[in-house]
Amino acid sequence: MKVSIIGGAGYVGLITGLGISTMGHNVIATDIDKDKIDLLKNGDPPIYEEGLKSLLDYCNQEKMIEFSVDTNLAIKNSDLIIISVGTPTDLNGNIDLSQVKAVLSDLINNMNPFTLIVIKSTLPITAVNMLKEELGKVFKEGEDFEIASNPEFLREGRAVYDFFNPDRIVLGANSSRSIDLLKNFYSPLINRSLSVPEDIAVEEKEIPFVITNLPSAQMIKYGSNAFLANKVSFVNEMAQICESVGADVKDVISGMGLDPRIGTNYMQPGPGFGGPCLEKDLAALIELGKFFELESTFMKAILDRNERQVDLIRDKVTKEIDSSGAIITILGLAFKAGTDDIRNSASIKLINMLLKDGYSVRSYDPVAKFKVDNNKYCQFEDIYLASESADCAIIMTEWQEFKSIDLNKLKDLMESNIIFDMRNILDRFEVEKIGLNYIGLGS
Repeated sequence: MKVSIIGGAGYVGLITGLGISTMGHNVIATDIDKDKIDLLKNGDPPIYEEGLKSLLDYCNQEKMIEFSVDTNLAIKNSDLIIISVGTPTDLNGNIDLSQVKAVLSDLINNMNPFTLIVIKSTLPITAVNMLKEELGKVFKEGEDFEIASNPEFLREGRAVYDFFNPDRIVLGANSSRSIDLLKNFYSPLINRSLSVPEDIAVEEKEIPFVITNLPSAQMIKYGSNAFLANKVSFVNEMAQICESVGADVKDVISGMGLDPRIGTNYMQPGPGFGGPCLEKDLAALIELGKFFELESTFMKAILDRNERQVDLIRDKVTKEIDSSGAIITILGLAFKAGTDDIRNSASIKLINMLLKDGYSVRSYDPVAKFKVDNNKYCQFEDIYLASESADCAIIMTEWQEFKSIDLNKLKDLMESNIIFDMRNILDRFEVEKIGLNYIGLGS
């Protein structure tokens, strides 16, 4: 099948385009960012993701995918078009649909009947209805085009793995024709008939289809992210209560998790959720609620609690380090391990707060980068150089490197003996045994 990925140099579009190409489809990934397209042609991923470099090299070498800035030509030559452009929120919390509207214009001017348009971007149903209405002014829905929803569930840091080993494939459309096309489209993935490099894990597993209508498919995506965000905010609030009453949140989570209705996934206290999805999707649900004059108090509370988490971490630090001229080392800039993504990262929020308070801040991250125009901030390329003469170290990202840090060396290098473990990845007993003062979450 001839497939175009619009927004194909972005995070979701790139992983999707490469993955689809291994299924035997003729794929062209387009993007307006020429610099990213040039990088991809040369085998240089614009993002860090485990397995991505290997997959990109393989697909380029085998000529399984084409990267281009010519979206119009791609649309003209496609049977199936996947929309995977960005849908960020503006300063008022509303979804910015400018990229979607640009795609709409390209579709109207270049689309050939019959074309199946698949929404991969996370869009509220109101935006999807807008697409239908505008396309319907030029083409006839059902005869010239159909729109389907196929939301992605890619976790940053494990996105390549998740594409090839999904928990489910959600297909939302209003006709059996579109559903049948998409089931056939995904058959190589379902049958595990793929052409991938040796280091890409393709497990033997049964992958279920979830077949539903278009609005339900969109809400599955929004509901999933909102529920995960809720678990993060919930466990962080539980951790705060545990600290107050003398309980150990790790034991509490372990005891709760034995109940099969609860489990332990996403039940680890930390700096709060970040990245490009959870916060944005919660904001979108809140705006959707306003549109239909519904209450969104629960969604608002999840967001508010998450924002407070960074304030609580800052309070922990300022309580122990009261000198505004002190040196603070931040370990981890990415919003989670396995990625270089710093969008909505709690680390970045904390750094800006501490700089505003007058502290000098150093940072280290294995892959992520952050720059700020402030002479009191510096990022180091070595974890121990970043910690030298520091008044405290704060672990903000759960990188494996931090789990195996040389605590004795850290103690000798630092000015004081305080380590804030805001991911609870270290063993308190081991830390305190060598003379470091351990401050975690929830105990």
